[in-house]
Amino acid sequence: MGMKRQKDNGILFLPVVMAKTLEQDAFARPKFHACIQQIREIAATLQGVNLDWVYLNHADSSQYPLGSYGADNIKKMKAAAAKYDPHEVFQKLCPGGFKISNFEA
Repeated sequence: MGMKRQKDNGILFLPVVMAKTLEQDAFARPKFHACIQQIREIAATLQGVNLDWVYLNHADSSQYPLGSYGADNIKKMKAAAAKYDPHEVFQKLCPGGFKISNFEA
């Protein structure tokens, strides 16, 4: 979803922070986001490197991956959700993740 819109090859970058306590997470998360921002700024200066796409399965809660999938793909996902999950069981009863029902263009 969304890859057909990309004209160039890309590199999937997956940084991971593991913290045992909320205090450790609070310490690490700003550094994690600063590192990602620096990588984005460098990628923006390189031809064909900074793709407008975020891989949903590896996205951080601070990212908005569905926004990178394109309007046509969002319509397809919403139609599939309406057809196969009309009562929004997977949208409302399954915790976590990026829910198509919460997506606003």
